[in-house]
Amino acid sequence: MSIQPGPGSLYSNMARDQYAALLPFYERILGPEHPDTLTIRDNLAGWTGRAGDAAAARDQYAALVPIYKRVLGPNHPDVVYAKSGLAVWTKNASKWRRWL
Repeated sequence: MSIQPGPGSLYSNMARDQYAALLPFYERILGPEHPDTLTIRDNLAGWTGRAGDAAAARDQYAALVPIYKRVLGPNHPDVVYAKSGLAVWTKNASKWRRWL
């Protein structure tokens, strides 16, 4: 029997928690707007959503996209990927809200 990672799975929670623990180190050592720090924030937002908190993921991406645009330029692949994450978690957050 295999364990499949899914929304709210143990693996999603562990990944989210590990990225959350890494973020302060990246911010302190590289700076809050260094591209590697932004990648950690991007991963944290994605794993936050996969851990079951779509609204928090949406909010994290909403805060991240303007920084990515300013630092990397509006057409950089990481900006496009983050905008996609924002769209996905915005959709998922509103879907869950309708069911509550």
